[in-house]
Parts: sequence; structure tokens; C-alpha cells
Amino acid sequence: TIAEVDEKFNPIPGTEKTFKCDTILIAVGLDPVNEFYEKAKKFGFKVYAAGDAEEIAEASSAIFSGRIKGLEILKELGLYSGDIDPQLYKTQELLKSRPGKIYEMKYPNRKEGVYPVLNCVQEIPCNPCSTICPQNAIVIEGNLMNPPKFTGECIGCEMCVAICPGLAITLVDWRKGEPQVTIPFEFEDNIVKVGDIVDVTDRLGNVLGKGLVIKSRKVKRFGNTRLLKLKVSPDIAEKVSGIRIQKPEAPMEDYQRIPDNAIVCRCERVTAGEIRKLIREGVRDMNEIKALTRAGMGACGGKTCTNLIKRIFKEEGIKEGEYKEWTRRPLFIEVPLGILAGIKEENNGE
Repeated sequence: TIAEVDEKFNPIPGTEKTFKCDTILIAVGLDPVNEFYEKAKKFGFKVYAAGDAEEIAEASSAIFSGRIKGLEILKELGLYSGDIDPQLYKTQELLKSRPGKIYEMKYPNRKEGVYPVLNCVQEIPCNPCSTICPQNAIVIEGNLMNPPKFTGECIGCEMCVAICPGLAITLVDWRKGEPQVTIPFEFEDNIVKVGDIVDVTDRLGNVLGKGLVIKSRKVKRFGNTRLLKLKVSPDIAEKVSGIRIQKPEAPMEDYQRIPDNAIVCRCERVTAGEIRKLIREGVRDMNEIKALTRAGMGACGGKTCTNLIKRIFKEEGIKEGEYKEWTRRPLFIEVPLGILAGIKEENNGE
């Protein structure tokens, strides 16, 4: 179950959505593993960071970041005497741009031929659809941030539908009279079958009506992306963006506070109740919480529990600055002192 949150990060009643799932991927977030880098900077070392350690952005930006930092390190070591192409820096900055302006969605309003419907209406640095089109019929004018436009003739290859990372492109085909719409579908093969009648939705998830699944195929070139071809009513063909296979959302319990039985530190299995008890007893140092509960001592290095512990402090009325955050210690595994001293020992077989 998920919900929108207000400026204080409390769930907003009425925005809850519950989804049926068989797998939950935990401990994933946009938190860089850059402890060594930050410590080195603090002690005055000449250090470099690339990819997510430099800034959380798209994978394509990380590639350029690594290339740039590699060249900078080579120059620092005297192993590269050339100039670093300024275009590399410009491209990196563009690729890590935050989403920009949102435009009004405009539909083609056609009733013939075959053509893509581009539901991409926000400025983002993305262009796979324009690069893969064999007809060069999808173009991005000017800056890479601009939304794509369909300007040419479509042959119905469906490659733009399959490659779009945002699942934002559909293909409408009127060549057989009744419209057929191809949509991307990234779920297991047996969830939707040919012959099924499904609820079709618009780009915002609103149900438009029913659709008949007439074809299902997997595009090997693009991993697990499956393309579904649907027969739908002519009046909704261009607006169809996906299908709904889940039951209506169930009401969510109103959790304004982290429940005492919730696991906050998954590595060491420490609950919110254990931490809350210490805070109520007067503990105002996260290092003391770590020493007493082992929270933050696991393999993730406190990536998951840090913000949750801070949230519990907040729930208990303790503001940031009124408690001490724990000391960052980048070494998460046992490291012999000899390694830090640069001592190499010969293996004597013992």
C-alpha cells in the first residue's frame, strides 16, 4: 500500500492505493555509497567521484561522468596530455537534468493508417524512440529535453513502443478498419492471454472501457517487454495507454506513526518500538542507539534505517539538531591494519 504524503511526510488520507504483488524489493533508494569519498575530502585528499557517488541521475549521465573522471584522473597522473572535450561536460549536464515543463497532451485525431501516439509530455533527457525509428519519423527538435514529435510515415514496426523506458508510446492501426492498439506490457507471460477482455486505461490510469487482446508477443531485443495488441472502440483508440488487471484498491489503515512492531533496521532486525523506547528514556545520540540495539551496524551501512530513526525522533517531538547523528565509518568489514599501512606479507602456506 502506498499513499501521497504532505510536507511533513505524513500520509494524506484518501490517496491510498493497494497493489497485489508477489515480490517486494526492499532497501533500494537513491542514496550513494560515497562514504570513503566524503571522508577523503574531509581529510584533504585529492579524490574523484563518478556516477551516483557524484550525483544521483540517469544511468546515461553516469556513463559520461565515469568517462570524464577517468580522463581527469589520467591527466592528474600525467598519463594523458590531451584536452578533455567540453562537449562531454555539456552532455553530462544535459543528461542529469531534472524533469522540466509539462505540456498539454495533444492527440493526432486520425482515423486512418498506422501511427504512434506519444504520451511523453514532460521535458526529460530521453531519445530512444527517435534513434530506433527506421523511418526517422520521430524527431526531437532542438534540445534533447524537448518531447518527441511524430512527423513522418509509420510502417508499424512497433519498435518505438518496445524501446520506450517510460512505457509512454502506443501504436494505433486503422488499416483493417476497426482500430487495433499496441501497448507495452512488462509483466509475466501468463497474466494476460489472447482472447481476454480487459479494462483499458488512459495515460493517467482512468478506465476508458473494454479491449479484446488479439495478439501478445515478446520482443527479445528488449528483455521482458511484451507487446499486447488490443481491439478497442474507435472513440478511445488514441487515448488507450495501458490496461488494468488489478482489483480496486483496499482501504489503508491510517498510520501516522511507524508501528512499534515495524522492522526499522532490517540487517539487525531492530524494531521501531525498541528505538522509540530508548528515545523516551532520554537517549539523544544515534551512536548510543547503535551501541544498544546494533541498528545501523549491518551490511547496508545504515542506508535503510538512518532516515527511519530520524523519523521516529521527529514523531517523538525531537527536532534535528536536538540529537546527535551517528558518526560515519566507511569500513563495513574487518580490515587488517597492515592493509591500511600498505604492508604486503608473503603467503607462507599457513
